[in-house]
Amino acid sequence: MLAAKWEKKAVDRAQLESLQKRYGIDALTASILLRRNIVDGKDLLYYMEDDLRFQHNPFTFVSMEDAVDRILAAQEEKEKVLIFGDRDVDGVSATTVLYDCLSELGIDVQFRLPAGDDAYGLSMAAVDDFAKDYGSLIITVDCGISNNAEVAHAGELGIDVIIVDHHNPQEQHPSPSIIINPKCEDSGYAFHDISGCAVVFKLVSAIRFSRSKWYKQQVTLVNVLPTEDSYIIECIKLRNLVPVSRIREQIIPNTVSISETRLPAYLNGEDRKSVV
Repeated sequence: MLAAKWEKKAVDRAQLESLQKRYGIDALTASILLRRNIVDGKDLLYYMEDDLRFQHNPFTFVSMEDAVDRILAAQEEKEKVLIFGDRDVDGVSATTVLYDCLSELGIDVQFRLPAGDDAYGLSMAAVDDFAKDYGSLIITVDCGISNNAEVAHAGELGIDVIIVDHHNPQEQHPSPSIIINPKCEDSGYAFHDISGCAVVFKLVSAIRFSRSKWYKQQVTLVNVLPTEDSYIIECIKLRNLVPVSRIREQIIPNTVSISETRLPAYLNGEDRKSVV
C-alpha cells in the first residue's frame, strides 16, 4: 500500500505575519487561510465569526416547520422513530445530535447505520425491519436524498420519511418525504455548503424553538424614523423570527392620515412590538 504524500503550499512569511497581526489570529490559522487565498477582510472575518447571533435562522429552510410538526406529532402520538445515518464522521455525529434531542423529548427513538458491506444510504432492509417493528417515521441524516426507491417503499408501508441531508440531489427528489437539504434549489437556505451534522443542528435548533411561545407566531415589528418634514414608518412581519413581508410608508403631517395608508390593513390582527 502506498503511503499518502502531503504537499503543503509555501506561504509568504510577511503575509503570514501581517494576517496574524491585523486580525489577532495564531500562525496555524493564518497559514491555513493564506494557503486557501482567504486574505480579504470580509472573506476572512466570515470564517472567523463566532457570535451565534449571526447564524442563519433554521426556519429559512422552507420545509423546516413541516419537519418540526411531524416530529412533534410523533412525540404526541408516542410513535416509534428511526434515525438512519451514515458510518462516516459526519453521519455518526449527525445521528448522535438528533438522537440526543429526540430522546430528551421522550420520543421512542432508535438509530441505525450501514454495517459491514452495506451500501451508503437508506436500505430496503432497514425500511422493512422498521415496518416489522411497527415504526412510523424514519429520519435520514447525512443521507437519503438519493434514496428514491427506498423512500417510495417506506411510503407504501405507511412510514413517513424526513430527509435531512447535504448531498447533491438528483433531478427527481424522493417522494413522499419532507426534505431539508441546502443543496436543493428550493430549500430557502442561504448557504449551500454546510455539513450533514450542521443541517441536523438546524433541525434540532428549530425543534427547541418550537417549545417557545414564539413558534408559528406572526409578529410585526414597527419602527418610526423622523425626518425633517415627515416621518417614515417601517413594518416587517416575522414568522418563527423569519421575515415574511415588509412595507414602508412616509407620512407628512396634516396631509395624509395614517388611516389612509396601507398600515392599518397591514397591522390588523397582528401581535405588535415597537422598536424606536
